[in-house]
Amino acid sequence: MKRYIKTIGLLILSLVAFSACQVGFVPEGVKEQKPLKNFQEVKWLRESLYSTLRGAESPGNLFLGDMQADLYNLTASDGNTYFPFYSWNEANLRTNDMIATYFGSFSTIIKDANYFIMRVNEMKENEELMKTLNERNKKSLDTYIAEARTLRALAHYRLMCRFSKRYSDNDGQEPGIILMKEYDPLLEKTSKKRATQKEVYEWCLNELEEASENIPTKQEYLDSEDNLLRQDGIPCYLIKDYCYAVRARIFLEMHRYQDAIKEVDRFITNYPLGESTPAGLKKLWITEDSPEIMIKTYAANLGKIGAVGGILHGLFPYSETDPDTGDETWATASSPTWFPNQYLIDLYDKSTDGDPANAIQDIRRTVWFETTGTMPGVFYYKAYGAKVKIVTKFRGNPRLDADSTMHRFSFAHSTHLFDIAEAWLIKAEAEAWSGDWTAAKTTLETFRASRNLTSSLNATNQQQMMETVKNERTRELIGMGTRLTDLKRWGDPMDRENKPVQDGLTKGKAATTITPYLNLNVKPDDLKKDNGKESERPGYMFYWEFPLQDCFANPELEHNWK
Repeated sequence: MKRYIKTIGLLILSLVAFSACQVGFVPEGVKEQKPLKNFQEVKWLRESLYSTLRGAESPGNLFLGDMQADLYNLTASDGNTYFPFYSWNEANLRTNDMIATYFGSFSTIIKDANYFIMRVNEMKENEELMKTLNERNKKSLDTYIAEARTLRALAHYRLMCRFSKRYSDNDGQEPGIILMKEYDPLLEKTSKKRATQKEVYEWCLNELEEASENIPTKQEYLDSEDNLLRQDGIPCYLIKDYCYAVRARIFLEMHRYQDAIKEVDRFITNYPLGESTPAGLKKLWITEDSPEIMIKTYAANLGKIGAVGGILHGLFPYSETDPDTGDETWATASSPTWFPNQYLIDLYDKSTDGDPANAIQDIRRTVWFETTGTMPGVFYYKAYGAKVKIVTKFRGNPRLDADSTMHRFSFAHSTHLFDIAEAWLIKAEAEAWSGDWTAAKTTLETFRASRNLTSSLNATNQQQMMETVKNERTRELIGMGTRLTDLKRWGDPMDRENKPVQDGLTKGKAATTITPYLNLNVKPDDLKKDNGKESERPGYMFYWEFPLQDCFANPELEHNWK
């Protein structure tokens, strides 16, 4: 059997994981680092930014944080690839290539955005060159610079989530990350010391607000020449609402709840929630034409352009050749590495937030999960003692299949930059944490109706509502890499106790043999003990250490893990 696994485009980023200290990298489309000569070179440089963004923001990259969390079990088929994350192995994670790749993906966005801004501003100062541009192209330069500023702010936010501790109560004076405001790969003009959390986030908020002034609304985008690349009426380049969405994320991390609510209210009504049916939910990640999708990066040509590989399902196409005829036959197999634990499954099946009888109507449990042995045409390795559920939320968009008639499925999808469900969850969390738990209840009940959950929530006080919000965020954002950052923001421990393995994973070749870590309990850095129980791993591992090469390149960089 030949096994063909569609690799995630993100893996290419491993080649530039050391981007923070690599000077020679030149964005695609420009042969050497020199001033831009024409508008076409500007567009090439812009596309290189979106190409990097596509991989960096894909679930395959963002899921890295979830590997350390409490929602999945790792099987023996892992081969020690992800085991350091699941076991919180400090020695290995200090030098882990996947963390370096994650850091590199967003550092590359920052560096390329700064390079783009520098070169386009040079172009705008060249009077002779500007005479060759028509008025539409001149206006586009301002829009493209605003896009670069937005992506630069997004990348700083992503790095803050994973490389800085929980936003502090002392006005954000804890170390954040190095603030890269201009193209300066050798840090000759930029401070080599980490800015404070507040300094980083305040700068990002200002960048996003200013950039939004030159970025089109959704309707303006759809009426523009970029409309040629729209997909199902969904933009594939940045729009104004995205600036507001990233600002809302930042306000939530800063615990500025009223600001988060105001920011969400600037755009939430522009994107209606989908139909409360399985067919309606499939439009989100299967056909990818849901009105809930704010922006999805461009993907076409049978998955050859712009698609990213799905995660968690373990599905892959393989071929067998008949030894007599030489005919090649394609089929599908599945061998997942990560399986949802019973706790996660029960969040859908046995919800305690509303009427348990209504919980079984949650369309996410039927659309985003499938059971081994029940999917037509899929071969499973004989590794399970019983049927088990796998997450198939990202099984892929059929329109991106290489050749479905030949059973050659790509299991690929677009990268969603923002789906409106997250806005409802941000608003509900901000309302609950700020004390207005009745408003949070209304917000969440409105959202849950779109997932076919029509029963009233049981919460009768703020604490209950906070737990309800946590559960709903976990259900909706499964596989999106938010869990560890959420636990850090909430100040909650990473606790796998009382979160059992699915019965079918306790036997067979894929049994979870890493039993010492099934009950792992780790307290955040700002918690001491919980019910008299010590943390089993250092709390500072809720956020990562900077890549080794960056620590070597910058001796002034303050480390996270002392």
